[in-house]
Amino acid sequence: MADETTSTTTATKPKAVPNKNGAAKGVAADNYQLPVVGVHVPARIIDAGFWGGLAGAAALGAIDPPLAILVGAGVVVARHHAKK
Repeated sequence: MADETTSTTTATKPKAVPNKNGAAKGVAADNYQLPVVGVHVPARIIDAGFWGGLAGAAALGAIDPPLAILVGAGVVVARHHAKK
């Protein structure tokens, strides 16, 4: 018998490329994935928690209100710049 060289190829699935928020492909782009528990959370909830925490810290006196305003303005500018 003659030796035949056969070549086998295996099709591999491309890896799910995470979007900018760390969520896998197929998950809405406006979701965040919590790193420890792996739960997907809508961006609106994350934003509400951030702004609520910033306002609460300013109201309770943990940070000065002018500093809270500067931090908030910096976040708005950074998000606007990231969307470009």
